[in-house]
Amino acid sequence: MLNRSRVPSGLRSVQLVPELEDATTLQLGEDFSSEKAQPLTISEVSILLSRKRDMMRELEGPRAEEFSSVFKKFLEYVERFDRYKGLEAATNVRSLLQRYESLDPFEMACLANLCPADAEEAKTIIPSLKHKIDDSSLNQLLQDLASFTH
Repeated sequence: MLNRSRVPSGLRSVQLVPELEDATTLQLGEDFSSEKAQPLTISEVSILLSRKRDMMRELEGPRAEEFSSVFKKFLEYVERFDRYKGLEAATNVRSLLQRYESLDPFEMACLANLCPADAEEAKTIIPSLKHKIDDSSLNQLLQDLASFTH
């Protein structure tokens, strides 16, 4: 039982709210509902940001080089961790993942972004996979994903 006299006065009015989001059970919250947003792979983000940079260069010429430091750092980050270089590879990865209808879009993005070595590792870092896909199928998917890496 909580002794209110030992709780700092500023925290006494704080209500304890149960966790509404839990990636292990795919309770991702409102922001990830299928109507609002779909998780992207790092490769897809890299493509989108590169296109935005190129479009800004076309429209604004030399002034376009004045991208914000946040934009530049984010683009550098996604380019560094982009395992599937180019539109064709990113499209092939998305196509491959979508063939596994039992997978949630969040799980698909996690598999593509994290590139686990085998089914055991995948199910350890993405616990929601445990009862969705057998190890043999998951290992095959991971091998197929690896074939698209640069």
